[in-house]
Amino acid sequence: MKKLATLLVLVAMVLGLNVATAAAANLPSDVQKIVKRGKLNVGVKTDVPGFGMQGLSGKYTGMEIDLAKKIAEAMGLKADDVNFVAVTAKTRGQLLDSGDIDMVIATFTITDERKKTWNFSTPYYTDAVSLLVKKSSKISSYKDLENKLVGVAEGSTSKDALIAAAAKAGVTLTDTKNIQTFPDYPSIKAALDAGQVQAFCVDGSILTGYLDAGTVLVSSARFSPQSYGVATKLSNKGLATFVDDLVKKWLADGTIAGFIKANNVPPSYVGE
Repeated sequence: MKKLATLLVLVAMVLGLNVATAAAANLPSDVQKIVKRGKLNVGVKTDVPGFGMQGLSGKYTGMEIDLAKKIAEAMGLKADDVNFVAVTAKTRGQLLDSGDIDMVIATFTITDERKKTWNFSTPYYTDAVSLLVKKSSKISSYKDLENKLVGVAEGSTSKDALIAAAAKAGVTLTDTKNIQTFPDYPSIKAALDAGQVQAFCVDGSILTGYLDAGTVLVSSARFSPQSYGVATKLSNKGLATFVDDLVKKWLADGTIAGFIKANNVPPSYVGE
């Protein structure tokens, strides 16, 4: 009986291996390389509450973290087989191009210009740009920003979006007079708290994570919808299609909505 049991276990292992091998063989070649490596390298944010945060213990949390783990599982890897690499708006594209990471899931806004350089999946989340200010500032409109400094992250689309939205409202803001760039979001919030800038400009859902008793979101300033997609290297067409099919499926079946709800992220922006 013991020999029979051992034989059955061996058969099951062989069958399991054959099924896994067959499944991997059906994956695009660039996905197979990741599976063979045994690790999915994903660029994520470390400072965006609800999307990508790294705690003091080193653990990553957020809806984009959950999405990365789900993609790994769809490849046949385990959720723990994801190697998270910290990126910023300035470094994420560089790390993707260099091959240090396989994909970026880091509040990466899809634009026509960026699509010339990288592949993007169907949007998994849509936001709008807004402003975070001190309650004591009395800033409530674009007009109030004329003689103020606004903090934005390096490499983000927020600066151009703000200048365009203000111009539409008849207010002229310029890069040299009204904009100051910072390497990351905590730096902007620190500058706002210290009075070095008078407004913090980025996507509204990101700003929500930096709200405190002394700050407020400018409700009259919601502009330039920002759709986030999973970005991959332009040459990795198989991986891009694989990821896009997954995102479409998980949008349809509520999986991504579940990630949004579980991480206390505001619902996707649908316009006003």
